[in-house]
Amino acid sequence: MPMTMPQVKRRVRTPDRACADGLGQSAISLSRRAVPREAAFWLVGYVFAAVILGTALPAPLYAIYQRQWHFSAGVLTLIFAVYAVAVLATLLLAGQASDQAGRKPVMAAAIGFGAVSTIVFIFASSPGWLYPARILSGVSAGLMIGAATAALTEMLRPAGLRRASLAATAANASGAALGPLMAGLFAQYLPQPTVLVFEVFLGVLAAAGLALVFIPETVTRRERPTLRFTGLAIPAEGRGEFIAAGVAAFAAYALNGLFASVVPGFTTAMLHHADYAIAGGITCLFFAAGAVAALGLAHLNSRPVLLAGLGGFLPGLALVLAGMSTASLVLFGIGAVVAGSAFGALIIGSLSTANRLAPEGTRAKVISTYFVFAYAGLSIPVVGVGVASDYVGNFRAVLGCSVVLAVLCALSAARILGGRRAARPRLRPVAR
Repeated sequence: MPMTMPQVKRRVRTPDRACADGLGQSAISLSRRAVPREAAFWLVGYVFAAVILGTALPAPLYAIYQRQWHFSAGVLTLIFAVYAVAVLATLLLAGQASDQAGRKPVMAAAIGFGAVSTIVFIFASSPGWLYPARILSGVSAGLMIGAATAALTEMLRPAGLRRASLAATAANASGAALGPLMAGLFAQYLPQPTVLVFEVFLGVLAAAGLALVFIPETVTRRERPTLRFTGLAIPAEGRGEFIAAGVAAFAAYALNGLFASVVPGFTTAMLHHADYAIAGGITCLFFAAGAVAALGLAHLNSRPVLLAGLGGFLPGLALVLAGMSTASLVLFGIGAVVAGSAFGALIIGSLSTANRLAPEGTRAKVISTYFVFAYAGLSIPVVGVGVASDYVGNFRAVLGCSVVLAVLCALSAARILGGRRAARPRLRPVAR
């Protein structure tokens, strides 16, 4: 009897794509032009970066607030956590507002919430003022992220979708990097460290509002916006890979939260450098490294980028912990660069993965679920570190959090690698 050739059985898997290709939205035609399309593109980028810069300004100032008002690290992390909760709630409830009311009205609202938040910071006289200030800042960021990203995409023709994705990433990351640096320099070298920087930032927001006047509206059919929960969903196709990307986003945003809220105070207390410019500079270094990594890796496929970020996460954490334990600013700075690079790779890799796996009919719900992972990471671990530091000390609290994050990264990497092996063809003989 003649032998039959073995059949090849393949497990269907979503094909990988370059990270930048997985971040864009569909472009639409402009209804009218206030300025040329290219100029409008850059103006939107400035407005986006300006609002995000404002959300990052308080990072190096928390140590000053603690010294002035004598509150614990646990209270500090709660103040930071309300920001993450506000961003997440805004994304879930008002994520489609700019599709309904238009990009410009929503971006204008984001600028308005940012301005009110800044004014509350200026007049803050106790820790209680910081909670509403951060909530308003979170609403501002939540409104701006979706509206500005869509507007950047719509300013360009379909061939420019990758460029729009990279511009959105650059605007977000540059604002997050420049905010702490600006606040740290003001606090170290200028008077009224918790007031003057916010007064100057009001001028930055005023310029953003003026720029918004010259940006054309890209939504042609407008309606009254409604606030409603968009729902959550995990795609059936690539379910395990999506969860792995969500866990990676959780770890990345947890690292973001540590550098934005806890690390500046640790820099002053543990490294014996009472220099707010250094505190702001190291936070800036972390976000700048993340921006460079995200933009540099955007043209690569999302799976290897995600694995590279997971691989760099552990060395980055180890260097940060080594810097804290030995009070070495050099080690701490190197750790900030390595950890920041891993952060950038994880962000662009995980978000691209989520976009790639999201079905067209439930894309908004799937992306909302991704951000639930991300902003849970931005709030929960930071609160845990802050509360634990009051009982076991700063270093042990960060060490415990690092161990948990390392385990999550290992699980995420194992799931992605396991999916790769499962996707390979298997040979099975056919029954005779």
